[in-house]
Amino acid sequence: MFIAIRRRLAGIFDAIDSPLVRRRLERVVVAAAAVGFLVHLLAITVTRMLPDLPQSVFKGLDESPLHAVYTPFSVILFYEVLLLVFALAASHTGEIAKQYQIISLIVVRRVFKDIGSFSDLENWLAEPEAVRSVLIDMGGAVLMFAIVTAFTFLRHVQPKSPIRRDLQGFIELKKGVAVLLMVVLLALAAINFASWLGLVNGLPLLIAPPPEDVGLFFFPRFFEFMIFTDVFLMIVSLAYYERYEYVFRNAGFVISTVLLRVSLSTPKPYDLLLGLIAMLYGLMVLSVFAGYSWIERSRAAESGEGVSESDS
Repeated sequence: MFIAIRRRLAGIFDAIDSPLVRRRLERVVVAAAAVGFLVHLLAITVTRMLPDLPQSVFKGLDESPLHAVYTPFSVILFYEVLLLVFALAASHTGEIAKQYQIISLIVVRRVFKDIGSFSDLENWLAEPEAVRSVLIDMGGAVLMFAIVTAFTFLRHVQPKSPIRRDLQGFIELKKGVAVLLMVVLLALAAINFASWLGLVNGLPLLIAPPPEDVGLFFFPRFFEFMIFTDVFLMIVSLAYYERYEYVFRNAGFVISTVLLRVSLSTPKPYDLLLGLIAMLYGLMVLSVFAGYSWIERSRAAESGEGVSESDS
């Protein structure tokens, strides 16, 4: 029965992950980002032209046009999270790389939000604390970009260690988990959107009440689910990857994900520092794993063993 359910979920994943669905999804995301940007910009324009409107009409809306960039970035980030779920079934290192990309984009989005918070762009030097915050985020975002680049390069050039077990069952399991994670993702997105609209205040949710900044709700909760998912897959992977280097690599990636989750709830600028530490730790783990894989590949070549091309 378990195998039947696993295969059914894997079939659903394959149908969703088809090239046709991907292309349509990309078009929807681009359209949603463009429409969201224009609507947000229009709303800001209306509030500036009609200051006598009731406060409840555009409650909490910032008047700086730069804040309109926040909306399309949020749509793009949601799409990146969706791609993270797809990457879960394809490659463990690919999934971790996508996590790092998401965190770096969150920081970039925050830069636009902070710049838009200046009371007067003409006299921005009069707000040294705000300027310092923006510069720290800008520098941190570039450093994260560099780490993501190094991580992506390393995962593509690292050799594959010899694996002699059939991974089909494990791949199907990961696809099934990815489908379930998509359901969680959509549920969190719906709750987050309802929080933004003020529709969930007072509802008997099974989770903690959403904070005032709904951006602090979605990503921390999703990364919590990612931690449990990675731990579960790490345990199951022991049946397929009993080798020391795979166990250490997967455990190290879980530690990196935990640090990323903690960084999302840490005040500035320590959140940025913790995020960079998490990424650097993941990069170091992958570097050592790559070195160990070179040794194993050389040993396998000398003994005539086969080499798997899997990076699951």
